[in-house]
Amino acid sequence: MRTLSDIAKQIDGARVVGPSDVLISGITHDSRKVSPGFVFAALKGENVDGTAFVRSAVSKGAVAILCESPVNLPLDANVSQLVVSDARAQLGQVAAAVYGHPSRALKLIGITGTNGKTTITYLVETILQHAGIECGVMGTVMYRYRHLEWQAAHTTPESTEVQGIMRDMVDAGATALAMEVSSHGLVLGRLNGCEYDVVAFTNLTQDHLDFHHTMADYGAAKMHLFTDMIATRPHARVVVNLDDDFSKQIIAASTHEVTSVSVLAESSATLHPIAPPLYQIDGTQASIQTPEGVVALDSRLCGSHNLSNLLVAAGICRALNVPWENISQAMKKIPSVPGRLERVPCELGFSVFVDYAHTPDALFNVLRVLKPLTLGRLICVFGCGGDRDGAKRPLMGEAVGRGADMAIVTSDNPRTENPADIIDMVIPGVKKYQRNQLELPQMSNAALGYIAIQDRRQAIEVAVGAAQPGDTVLLAGKGHEDYVIIGKEKFHFDDREEAKRAIAIAKG
Repeated sequence: MRTLSDIAKQIDGARVVGPSDVLISGITHDSRKVSPGFVFAALKGENVDGTAFVRSAVSKGAVAILCESPVNLPLDANVSQLVVSDARAQLGQVAAAVYGHPSRALKLIGITGTNGKTTITYLVETILQHAGIECGVMGTVMYRYRHLEWQAAHTTPESTEVQGIMRDMVDAGATALAMEVSSHGLVLGRLNGCEYDVVAFTNLTQDHLDFHHTMADYGAAKMHLFTDMIATRPHARVVVNLDDDFSKQIIAASTHEVTSVSVLAESSATLHPIAPPLYQIDGTQASIQTPEGVVALDSRLCGSHNLSNLLVAAGICRALNVPWENISQAMKKIPSVPGRLERVPCELGFSVFVDYAHTPDALFNVLRVLKPLTLGRLICVFGCGGDRDGAKRPLMGEAVGRGADMAIVTSDNPRTENPADIIDMVIPGVKKYQRNQLELPQMSNAALGYIAIQDRRQAIEVAVGAAQPGDTVLLAGKGHEDYVIIGKEKFHFDDREEAKRAIAIAKG
């Protein structure tokens, strides 16, 4: 544990009101999570002022308050105050100081982009573990290190949690951490206090415009990771996907060494195939040109988007001096990533996949991967989340209408919106490419076109029931999620379980 005085010395402009030798054991911005010895960060939000919860925090054992001006405390409270100029902006730095700057004890990897982050963290984790480097993961699915797991409420948690989890991982033996970095996390300062060794970019496509409003703002949020976040880290390395145009802006702005990757054989990227890769339904094979020579890449992950993910992961690991032999061997061992083109066992002659694709670009890419590998029809079940970017809904419809032979539009976490209203916004996009509207009672196994089925369980059952040998069924949008959000409540729902149930019904 550190004293409040030690922490204050590490924060620009900070001053202590009250005893400065008090010992600090942790920090939180949530008064419900205060434990004895904690600092309570009294943050001012749009709707709530954290100072309103100071008394509650003190009653639970808080020994110090992080604030921007001294707070009136109970007369009998022997509580110190750490006064700073901007509590939210400096929260990450304070949290890092409280927990002893855990990122300094890690090879810290930050991965940002609209799609691919989760897959790449799994790949990096596997490669580093294979190379004898103890690696944790902080991402969309969960935060984990070996036997330790923390459920993920956000892709990027609040900075107090980020620093606390990193400290727990370091104490448990981790020496590296692969972290998904969201645009929300960057804008809201949740990564402040993190000191990165490698930062990577996957792609930038339409998403989260309910938060960022414009693609320019969305891109600017991502750019923060490659400029300000590593400005004081001269030895940090940058890895970018050169096949996405936004990478050129990153390269132009970067003052660090850059490794670029591409799935195109004619590319000038640092890592790229020397000939067109071999894509099959059960994997990918490619010969990759590298600065050290040609390296064979063989993976059970399929599609060009996964080859891009594999190359970004390889670039990250090479930046950490992992030998290519370890990288190649590890990639052969990865069977799949949960909810990312995850195959559901099916003995009926057709394939069933579950994927997290929930943006127009992600849907387009996964369908583009599966279409040439499908002998029969490509059937896609998908929906759009409620209380999120409405502008992408018809675009997602277009992606599926264009890429699938049968589009089944359904619900996907409607939240507080009416599921039927969401579906109505998706259908015009589908109709641009699928003009044959199917009616359930008349639908035959030879059906092509689209249909709307609000109940997701029924939609999956219809898709699997309609599939014939040679077809491929894609259940898109939820991926690893094992819940559905209706209103403000979560209910158990797992596409993988529902697919197995539907297959059992189809088998009779």
